[in-house]
Amino acid sequence: MISRSLSKLRILETDDLVRIHAASVKVLGETGMVFKSQKALDILKKHGAKVSGSTVFLTQDMIENALKTCPKSIKWRARNDKHSIELGKRVHAQAGGGSVNIQDIDQGRRLARLSDFTNIQKLYQSSDVINIIGFSPVDPSDIASDKKHLYMQYEILNNTDKPIHGHVCGKKQAGQMLDMAKIAFGEDELFEKHHVMGLSINTISPLGFGEDQIDTLMEYVNRNQIIIAAPLAIGGASAPLSHIGITVLVNAEILAILTLVQLINPGNPVLMAPSSSFADMRTGSYSTGIPDGMLHLVTHIQLAREFYNLPTRVLCGSCDSKVVDAQSGYETIQNIMMAVFAGADIIAHVSGVLDGIMTISYEKMIIDEELVRRAVYLATRQVEISDAALSVDVIKEVGPGGTFLTHQSVFENCRGYLFSPTASDWSNYAEWKTSGSQDILVRANKMFKDRLAAAPESLLDSAVQSDLKTYIDQF
Repeated sequence: MISRSLSKLRILETDDLVRIHAASVKVLGETGMVFKSQKALDILKKHGAKVSGSTVFLTQDMIENALKTCPKSIKWRARNDKHSIELGKRVHAQAGGGSVNIQDIDQGRRLARLSDFTNIQKLYQSSDVINIIGFSPVDPSDIASDKKHLYMQYEILNNTDKPIHGHVCGKKQAGQMLDMAKIAFGEDELFEKHHVMGLSINTISPLGFGEDQIDTLMEYVNRNQIIIAAPLAIGGASAPLSHIGITVLVNAEILAILTLVQLINPGNPVLMAPSSSFADMRTGSYSTGIPDGMLHLVTHIQLAREFYNLPTRVLCGSCDSKVVDAQSGYETIQNIMMAVFAGADIIAHVSGVLDGIMTISYEKMIIDEELVRRAVYLATRQVEISDAALSVDVIKEVGPGGTFLTHQSVFENCRGYLFSPTASDWSNYAEWKTSGSQDILVRANKMFKDRLAAAPESLLDSAVQSDLKTYIDQF
């Protein structure tokens, strides 16, 4: 079958990518990057970096050697292997992280609780769109901070069996979350043989790397787990007000993280994961809905895909709207479409995110699943252009004034040939009116409640549940 699909989005030419890489290396060599960790400073100095106080100046050789040992493809294993993913073969969707509020049309906006965190994990598990779960989609306000990571990890393991994303919480806490994952998998050499947890590491832009972030990174790298290098710079505030200038800064920060990781554990998987955007220059506040943010991220996807040949993840499912409305829809689909069409391996924060990542909406989680399906469908749909697809004989058989609706070719292809909605209503007005005149928020509200009602009580057997609870009770 001869077919075609839509082309990848591109802004930069090969020479531009070379210049951006060279500029990033120059920044790290001449301006340097601050590492707030004596362990990191000692490692970097030992391998040839110049260190002045907390500022590290990386050599080009250090960076190039690190890029050589960084894996080009990654298998992210799930507890249920049918949910395991291989980066580089197709786009994968990741849950959101960092919100403090939860929202629905029944109770409005409120501080999230552990029960909301649990509900969200159950919705991720039942989703045919979300591939990577865990993270911290909401921060439970009803759990003490010193135990929060333990209860969150328990709910992740109890309610999901997809690839797990952790979160930065310090060396000790990160180790505990990894220990719990090992208990759930039940395999002695789990970390030596498999990559089962990933971790997003943010820098302190411009050109800073905090102690908690480094300590957490080291805990994951010492156990051979995935590092997602995710600077969150803000153009015009913590990064240059330039589409390419912010790319150079963020790329420099990613290369610094990647170099440290490879020095600690050569061959450890690293994703290039820019999460940056621009400030609203009228107020100076961070904007996730601004189109310029995606222009910048497309250059990063190109850099990762075409120059470094490394997996990439981008933050692209957020918006600045405070409620689920037209603005939330067009800003979200703008960002998702750009990332998918540019060729990102993972699209992140694509499940219910509102208000610049401050809030998760239950209804928007359902709506966003359809937005992701639409974007992936358009980016990957193969359009057949063979002689048979030209349909000349079919057109002749139907003839002028005829109907194709009853033609055999339509009967043979009518199921599954075209995209079908999940949350949208495509009925005519009379049918819609008769069925209750429900808008998409009402439909999505029912859909998420139905999925929660159908969710199993646990995906762990009772012995593993008991082992995890015993582990938590130690602390």
